[in-house]
Amino acid sequence: MKINLILKLTFLLLIFSCKSAIKKIETINSKANVSKSIISKKLINRSSNTFNQEEFIDSLKNELLINRTATVDYSKKDLVDRISFSNHKDTILLADINVISPTGGIPINFYYDVKENDQILFEFKNNSRNKLKSFEIKEGGFSRFIKQNIGKKDNLKSSFTVTADNTLNVEIKNDNLLKNLGLFKSDLYLKIKKLSKISLKSDEITDTTFTPKKIIETRYDTIYNIESNLKYKITSKLNLNGSNEKILPILVKSKDSLISWAYWIGLKSNDSISFDDNKNNPLSLFAQNELNNIKTDISDFKQLFSTNEDLSIMFENNTLDRRSMNFSDNYSTYIVDNNYTNNLKKKGAIKITNNSKLYDFDIQFVVISISLVPSKFEVEKEVEEIKKFIKLTLVGS
Repeated sequence: MKINLILKLTFLLLIFSCKSAIKKIETINSKANVSKSIISKKLINRSSNTFNQEEFIDSLKNELLINRTATVDYSKKDLVDRISFSNHKDTILLADINVISPTGGIPINFYYDVKENDQILFEFKNNSRNKLKSFEIKEGGFSRFIKQNIGKKDNLKSSFTVTADNTLNVEIKNDNLLKNLGLFKSDLYLKIKKLSKISLKSDEITDTTFTPKKIIETRYDTIYNIESNLKYKITSKLNLNGSNEKILPILVKSKDSLISWAYWIGLKSNDSISFDDNKNNPLSLFAQNELNNIKTDISDFKQLFSTNEDLSIMFENNTLDRRSMNFSDNYSTYIVDNNYTNNLKKKGAIKITNNSKLYDFDIQFVVISISLVPSKFEVEKEVEEIKKFIKLTLVGS
């Protein structure tokens, strides 16, 4: 019984331990995922106004330390101005080399540009039994470090601060009668680091971006209206029951969007046109073509053309609208290219006189107008925008 109890307790302990381990692993993974999420989110160009300012500044500083440059929306300028790298130094590895000691009495020299207040850290080793004559570091014409007769046990490590903008000269000498012949060479190791102050450089730049935006767009529909479609009888001169003269007013309802108006007179009873379709009739097609500088089909011209030697026509224009290039005595179209007489309902008048003493004539008189009626639609378009940014660059002193 005791053995069974011990086995049961051991089994329960193992299960509890496994669960604890699994819970720990889940907790670790959870934390890892959170940290990954924070690192991966680039807060630099976030457009939202609700974000942690300190988190933004820290993220931007890390971005600059890693990539040396970053571009930020100009709206974040106040946060950019709070960024400082006064306590940071930039580490630059100037040398990490293995070299053989010089021969022929000619020293080995390495040159590096340095700035005032740069901190220089160096390490120099002689990995051979043979001694090296000298190792020296000069700042311009001044010696900052020198060591002679460097043996295998000598491991030189030191540092100093640069006093002015200058050139660093690392000089290795091994001038000796036998060593100049290439004997008793030394294997040397040199490592130099430069710690410089870093500063933040900012430039204002502009860039063209395309942003999807919903805009109200105006589209125009071309509307054709039959303003008048009337038939009249003009009697002969000797017919006392009628009149041999007829004045036909050209009436067009006032429209701000009027772009053209036209008239047509059929001077004989057999010169008649159907105007059941406001758009697809010879006069409307002719007016449309004149607006667009397009040649009208010859079949439409034939239907519009009408003559009668017994009838005389006089036209009076009350507007400043421009007559098109193509016209005839019995038809014409006018293009509205000004606003001065746009409110005139009566655009003009036509006086027709029957000069015949014997014949009466049936005529057809038609006036049409063409207007552009605006309609507004909401559409989504890529809108070009010129945006202002701040380009940040991390530079050494």
